[in-house]
Amino acid sequence: MAVLKKEFTDRMAEIGGITKKDAKRGLELFIETLMDYMSKDEKVMIVGFGRFEMKTAKERKGRVPLSGEEGIVPEHKKMKFYASDTLADKIDEILEENDTYEIDE
Repeated sequence: MAVLKKEFTDRMAEIGGITKKDAKRGLELFIETLMDYMSKDEKVMIVGFGRFEMKTAKERKGRVPLSGEEGIVPEHKKMKFYASDTLADKIDEILEENDTYEIDE
């Protein structure tokens, strides 16, 4: 399931006790500020959350999935996110709490 921006900001408003309009604006400001730093090739580190940085992807052979046509994907920049240990540990806790493995016999 994918969470849409509206659902995300509605949940932010609910958890934070703020208006939906303020939550939406806060998310938009976060994204705008992050993109500003990324456009300058700066790392953005948010303690307890993670690190965003730009990486250079090397030129490589590629293939268009629909047509099967092969070609060269040129060197380009892409944004990478690295979760902090705190965030990774929290995600692991949540996954363990929601562990619903069933064995079919």
